[in-house]
Amino acid sequence: MVVMLKTCLILFFNLLFGTVLAAGEDYPVGDKPFRRYVVAGGDGQQITFYLSTRQAPGSVPLIVWVQGTGCSSQFVSVGGRMSRGLQGVLYSVARGRARILAVEKPGVEFLDDPADDSDARNCRPEFRAKYTLDRWAATIADAIQAAQKLPGVDASKTLVLGHSEGGIVAMRVSNVSPVVTHAASLSGGGPVYLFHLAEFMRSKGLDAEKEVYTCWNEILQDPESITKFCWGQTYRQWSSFMKTSIIEEALKSHAHLYFAHGTADMQQTIAGFDVLRAELAAKQRDAVFQRIEGADHALDLPNQKVPEGLEAVFGRVEDWFLEDAAK
Repeated sequence: MVVMLKTCLILFFNLLFGTVLAAGEDYPVGDKPFRRYVVAGGDGQQITFYLSTRQAPGSVPLIVWVQGTGCSSQFVSVGGRMSRGLQGVLYSVARGRARILAVEKPGVEFLDDPADDSDARNCRPEFRAKYTLDRWAATIADAIQAAQKLPGVDASKTLVLGHSEGGIVAMRVSNVSPVVTHAASLSGGGPVYLFHLAEFMRSKGLDAEKEVYTCWNEILQDPESITKFCWGQTYRQWSSFMKTSIIEEALKSHAHLYFAHGTADMQQTIAGFDVLRAELAAKQRDAVFQRIEGADHALDLPNQKVPEGLEAVFGRVEDWFLEDAAK
């Protein structure tokens, strides 16, 4: 009887929501409940995403969280308890005014938590094989399409919000998904990543020609390799991300745009943000720019601890989006 009921529910989801294959368990993170869904992407591959549950009747807009570098799951276990993740911070800041969507990267499974996920050699082989900018952006776009068909989601306005590496992904998603109305990049820089890598190496007193451009030339000789690495990531990943930049994606985007960056960011220097602002201004592309004096890559000020800085910026971005969505 239980098996039959479960089968009927899955069939019901398929008929009602099209791409939704199944709805899994709820994952309460403190008081931050999310439900897991499995959907079929446009390429036939299964996608896992998590959508915050409704706090009140009616429909509210969607905010899509795009994490930075790494291959950890959106949810990890810490001391036997589920961590809230930054999607949980977004949920708290939204105060029921939006549904929060978080998507697993291609090749990442629920609760994956490598010791050092900033080095792709510690990630699943499936992640190294599948993770490119195009694939990741298409995955998020497919998840948005599925989530917008679920009850309680207002599909008329959608914000995609990314931090660090997630910034360029958010901009790309705004170009591949016509339903995205707003996009935000936090600490994402502006020019192509080679610029940021060179700036970072120079800040460490290293030779950018040797540390950056020599490796880039090697990537160009074998751009699809998933067994060779530069700067902790596969040649394939880098070759995909180097094909564009936040500037290029922003200039093509149809969405309302928001950018925030800290002047004390040592990973992606403020110079990239300044170049971004100048390029968009020259092209007469409107956007909101927030240059935060003294903030680091996590957007924390010297007197703040993670994630206080991001939480404050999340609040400003969400208010900007929701006030605009209400017009």
